Amino acid sequence: MQSPKTFSPRPLALALSLALTPTALPVLAQGGALEEVVVTAQKREESSQDTPISITALSESNIENRGINNSEDLIGQIPGVSGYDSPGSRAATAINMRGVSGGAPANLSLDPAVALYLDGVYVGKQVGSAMDVAEIERIEVLRGPQGTLYGRNSTGGAVNFITKKPTGEFGLRAKAGVGNYNYRQFKGNLDLPAIGTAGEGLGELAVNFGYQTRLRDGLYDNDSPGGDDFDEMDRQAWRFAARWSLTDSLYVDYAYDNSKLDEVGALQQTVGFTSVDPAGNIGRIQALQGTLAAAQGWAAIPGTDPRISERWIPSLQETIAAYQKAENQGQGRASSGMADFTPKSVNDVDGHALTLTWEAGELGFLGDVTFRSISALRDLETSVFGDLEDIDSRQDGNGIGAYSDLVHLTLAQLYGPSSGFAYPLLDGMWDSISDIGAFHTKQNTVTRYEQWSQELQMVGSTERLDYVLGLYYFEDEGEYRRNATFAAPLNGDAAAQNYDNATDAWAAFSQATWTPGWMDERLSFTAGLRYTEEDKTIDYDYAEVVSPFGVTPARAVSRANDFSNVSGNFTVALQATEDLNTYFRYSTGYRSGGFNGEIFDNPYEEESIEQFELGVKSDWWDNRLRVNAALYTYTYDDLQVSQVKTDGGAATTQITNAGSAERWGGELELAAAPLEDLIVSLGYSYVHGDFEEYPDVCGTNVPVTCVDGSSEASRASPGTQLTASLDYIFARTSIGEVRGYLQANYQEDWPENSLWSAVISGEPVIYDRQGMDARTLVDARLSLENIALGDGVLRITAWGKNLLDDDYPTFAINFGSLGLITEQYGPPRTYGLEVAYDY
Repeated sequence: MQSPKTFSPRPLALALSLALTPTALPVLAQGGALEEVVVTAQKREESSQDTPISITALSESNIENRGINNSEDLIGQIPGVSGYDSPGSRAATAINMRGVSGGAPANLSLDPAVALYLDGVYVGKQVGSAMDVAEIERIEVLRGPQGTLYGRNSTGGAVNFITKKPTGEFGLRAKAGVGNYNYRQFKGNLDLPAIGTAGEGLGELAVNFGYQTRLRDGLYDNDSPGGDDFDEMDRQAWRFAARWSLTDSLYVDYAYDNSKLDEVGALQQTVGFTSVDPAGNIGRIQALQGTLAAAQGWAAIPGTDPRISERWIPSLQETIAAYQKAENQGQGRASSGMADFTPKSVNDVDGHALTLTWEAGELGFLGDVTFRSISALRDLETSVFGDLEDIDSRQDGNGIGAYSDLVHLTLAQLYGPSSGFAYPLLDGMWDSISDIGAFHTKQNTVTRYEQWSQELQMVGSTERLDYVLGLYYFEDEGEYRRNATFAAPLNGDAAAQNYDNATDAWAAFSQATWTPGWMDERLSFTAGLRYTEEDKTIDYDYAEVVSPFGVTPARAVSRANDFSNVSGNFTVALQATEDLNTYFRYSTGYRSGGFNGEIFDNPYEEESIEQFELGVKSDWWDNRLRVNAALYTYTYDDLQVSQVKTDGGAATTQITNAGSAERWGGELELAAAPLEDLIVSLGYSYVHGDFEEYPDVCGTNVPVTCVDGSSEASRASPGTQLTASLDYIFARTSIGEVRGYLQANYQEDWPENSLWSAVISGEPVIYDRQGMDARTLVDARLSLENIALGDGVLRITAWGKNLLDDDYPTFAINFGSLGLITEQYGPPRTYGLEVAYDY
């Protein structure tokens, strides 16, 4: 057991400035000076201040203060990083960086734009990518294209999650807490003493174990009978890690991680409606009221269909009331909602990683060399079920309910020619309403995904040259099984929309930094190159669709395509003074092309990005002030854009190549230690530019009418983000230290999607976007920490998140011709108390 150490606030305090400093992991040294630490962004350990990349790294203390458990929690916490959680699906998160969007995260056929790594292992899809990690030691966020060392699908940047390795000494870390909405959490991590000795016999074996669970009741009441409350939390994460050190220079690391969730999803709140006609003159409620008047007229004619007065008119009245209630409520977080089918997600993710490291030492002209092999297997299974809106359309015992307005309008079209008299097609329509229902949306999807990767690295260093050589292989297989229904029963009953896809890719990469000795060793040049080849395949299997109006035959086809790419970077870095480092960086990136499984036989091309960046990293005031900044501009070609489309009667994700964009922006990040016990941090980011080229939206009528997409489309990420934090030791007492942490994150408003469009009656329509409102989220923690308890230390913390109770949407869907506009909202004010013990 370790005896308690004398507490110093400096490492804890300075870690808070890390999230706002692009150079990563500073600590407070003697006298309160800021001091950089080591990062591994370039596959080797090196000083963060000397690394010519815009990096933000979060230390363990910083992760704790910000409440980060997964990649979703990074959104809005770091300047330049935004994104959203997929509506209706949990832990499927799109991470956007510098205006480069990840797109629809629940779409298994779309690759990410920001590469996510867990202990050096690439996570291949955004589906299930935001699952909890049992014990995170550090997070490194690399901005800008990282195509050389991080490969394909890193056009926006890369995020590295780094977990705790076994220490070889006994140690126990435990935390438990409670909060409002019946929040409960527990986290435990155990290190066991090492067995054996490195270099003797079988060597030394050290292991650790980690587990955490987070539980919370729903944030929003479900007013539907028997329905579970919306937006609950039920998550667990496990981790086992082992290090086998055969010698001091040859060791093997193995890690197993598992994450699960079984949750009711967020409330998808109906906040408005699209117009019925292309010109936008006829509102949904207006059309329903006209339909009600027509139905009442037909019901008054002797001998007409009795279902008009018995079922249809009461259902029209219920629908109008439900729609008016939603329209009157409008935008703004509601405290409750309804659902025909309570939205639920079940995810299960497993990962195995085996890393072999040989520190070979001096190998002649190769210099000091380390060889590394990373082998990894990951698999995922998710199940998603339930509504994507909150209008309860369930019928009572008499068949009366708030039907989809499209059902009512269709009934009006069918009754019109007969002036309200029944005939077989109408009988079939009513039978379908009775059998299937007349609800708006229902998801029912199962996704399975498995990936295997193998990476070989050779990391070397000579007097003048630091280099990395590597080979990478990756393969994956996915299964997508969807039985979703929209605007029932018009589009049939949950016809299977299935596909299987696969990737087979390999790459060779290299990067070298040369310090020629010029200008007193202060000038260096870095160049890197990566060549990638990949094969993509897909097997579509769409089932027959039976609706009241006919049968759409089953469809099946298999497709394959090959892609290749050369990505690279070139950097000139100048250490102008001992405390001032500048760099100019050129880098490129590549995002895989492929096939969109959610729209039959829908291929899309790869996208590429080319960026120029000028950066400075500096320390001032005897290393008590750190100022880091970066300016960049990039050209983005064939960028992949995800849109929700409903032209075919069902909500699907359409992936298109949207032409090109030219954008520019920058980040400014400051950290200061004006007092020994105070750290002040500030971060600002800005990105400017939308689209230079974007596909036209064209109708199907003759002559064809088109709308210029490039004049209407917008970048789907905030232009301005601002973060600020204070970390202060208020008092040092005989019991412990009183520490306060306060953080505010601001994001300006931005469009939730690049473009919402549809074709109605053969004419193109571009809808107004809801827009994600500007928000300022204030979080705080107050702790009494470093309380001596036995041979360990105790910490008691009161915490609060979104203390101003900001009412902000996290995403919106315009369902176009299906009529609805929905929003999901971030959590309201939450707070709680936790106790942590470190032994």
